[in-house]
Amino acid sequence: MSSTQQTQPPARSNPGRIPVSTPAPQQWTGRQRRSRRPVLGAMICVALIGGLQGVDPALHSVAMPQAARELGMDPAVASFIKSIGTIILAASMLGVGILGDRFGRRRALVAGTLLMGAAAVITATAATPLIFGLGRALMGVATATSFAMCLAFIPTLYPREQLPKAFGLFFGAGASLIVAATALSGTVQGLFGWRSTYLATAALCLVLGVAALRFMPENRASVLRRFDAPGVLLAAVGLVALVYSIGRASTLGWGHPLVLGGLGVSAMVLAAFALWELRCKHPAFPVELFRLPAFTAACLAGVLFNWADASLLGQYPALALPAGVPAAAVSAIVALMYVGMICGAPAAGIAQNRFGLSNRTMFTSGLLLCAAGLALQVLLKNPHDLLLPAAGLFIVGFAVMWMQNPQSAVIMGSAPADQLGAVGAVKPAVGQFGFGLGFALAGPIAGIFMDGPALTAQAYGLGLASQAAFFVLAAALIFILLKPRSAAAAA
Repeated sequence: MSSTQQTQPPARSNPGRIPVSTPAPQQWTGRQRRSRRPVLGAMICVALIGGLQGVDPALHSVAMPQAARELGMDPAVASFIKSIGTIILAASMLGVGILGDRFGRRRALVAGTLLMGAAAVITATAATPLIFGLGRALMGVATATSFAMCLAFIPTLYPREQLPKAFGLFFGAGASLIVAATALSGTVQGLFGWRSTYLATAALCLVLGVAALRFMPENRASVLRRFDAPGVLLAAVGLVALVYSIGRASTLGWGHPLVLGGLGVSAMVLAAFALWELRCKHPAFPVELFRLPAFTAACLAGVLFNWADASLLGQYPALALPAGVPAAAVSAIVALMYVGMICGAPAAGIAQNRFGLSNRTMFTSGLLLCAAGLALQVLLKNPHDLLLPAAGLFIVGFAVMWMQNPQSAVIMGSAPADQLGAVGAVKPAVGQFGFGLGFALAGPIAGIFMDGPALTAQAYGLGLASQAAFFVLAAALIFILLKPRSAAAAA
């Protein structure tokens, strides 16, 4: 099938009000056009739905241990089911992004959000581990669909120069939703059981799906490309092998044949994907974007800030809980990372929009903040001292959003207008890679400084400080990559 061109109707005005002006043509309903601020209403909807990507895994991590006990899962089955959603998300991200570009981004967004609700209901009502796992697998597909379309929608609502501000709202609202949901989840589960946690997710998805139908316009790619099935398949296989191998490395070790074999398969398949896309007439993903220094730096920053996030998030509970720190105190300290995110998202938007800080400055300073939050832990002498972990988690959370705003603006601002959904797949892909690395590397690095099987405050601090040194080197690398001769690409 040859590619055909489909032209959308131009953006229309709301009678008696200011015309609805957006970078891409939108199909507004009559009620939306009569709204006082239709773009802001659509953006708030996108931001809250985007927050679901963080709400679901946060609530799932709370409910999973009790669900595994009640359904009689053995540890191997429980470990696989816990990660299956992430694996399926990685496999489906590129494909669902392309389908949204082709058939309508709001349509795909609403479908993904409602499918998240259906998956949560299946999980909540599961009587066997198989049905429970099916619900989590569907959640991976649904999350990929809704989140890819959220990222694709924002550049159609705001011009490129306003993307940092728009992504500040997007990530700030999402982080706030995660904090609220996480704070309430323990109480809900304590009163009504683990199934109620997933039902709460389903109710939230239903409300936000209906809101999307009410407040969001429809748009799609103006040029319908041929569906690149080989490219989508290669990307899915390569990403699944990568995510699965890194996840298993945290339990089996990096030298295990399954881990090494999976990483080798991933490297070969993703290399084949890149070669295929470069030679394909209608590629699923424009891999030539990696020739842009700013795009490459944004992807590298995404791997790194997710690495710092996961490393500290994984190591602090591993130190505090066995040492007898109350679980409620650990949860409160961990929540400070999300408080830092809530603060960092609007701060990043203000820094770029009002003060004109460059992407080079944002990425470099953010990585140095990650290094500071990690290095600070070397001063911890007693696991019961809460101040240093609290400060480190807040600083890293702030740094994550400080970099995530420009990272998202660069990635989505670089995307061709007809491939917004496809390019949006890069962000969660690099995020999953970095998050997996953080969890898989933090334990072995801390183990270098351990005298026995238990994680001590000294090993915890030295392990994180060692990673901090790497983040300083990474900051220098990005500073050089985005030096002034590449200023046009960096902007």
